Amino acid sequence: VPARPASPGPSPAPSSRLPEVPELPPNARARLPAFLQGEGVFAQLVARDARLTEGLLHWYSAAGLKGVYLAPGLSYDEQTRELVVAEAGLYSVFLYVELHRVVNRAGSGWVSTALHLQQRGEGTAALALTLDLPALSSEARNSVAGSQVGLLHLSAGQRLSVHLNATTEAQFAWQLAQGATVLCLYPGLLPTNVPIGLLYPQSS
Repeated sequence: VPARPASPGPSPAPSSRLPEVPELPPNARARLPAFLQGEGVFAQLVARDARLTEGLLHWYSAAGLKGVYLAPGLSYDEQTRELVVAEAGLYSVFLYVELHRVVNRAGSGWVSTALHLQQRGEGTAALALTLDLPALSSEARNSVAGSQVGLLHLSAGQRLSVHLNATTEAQFAWQLAQGATVLCLYPGLLPTNVPIGLLYPQSS
């Protein structure tokens, strides 16, 4: 019996090699430094207002902005300008303030900031920082910076805000350095290997 015409063979088996998939951009957590990629809550907010207006500081909190991190378990209330902690525990709170002179004017003055903890409508000052500004002279510095760190026990739902106060001379001649005033929150003790550039950002 003559052989039947060969039927078209099956299509070649696809290669076992998977097609290359474009690498997705890393998420916010993957962009964190190595010591912050473990379990735990972490936040770093950057002050958004340069003017020394008396009252609560307003913070940048949107993911993707340079220097801004907001991990799960934390949220920022835009209306009340408060950082809200969901889980109770022991936290290291770090506040760094940097000022630049914008007007050459005699007089010095001062700028103070205070971290307030609030729950159930009652607020208490937890950290306080006062910067004495140099008077105008040939050797006067045009920038001043200071920081304060505290180990605080925060309860669930605790709200943190930073209140700023300044003399009239300071309000006229000085401003917050853009992108350099930060509020940082870390669970437990602040790691000893925290990069200086993270907690003391360089302003441009």
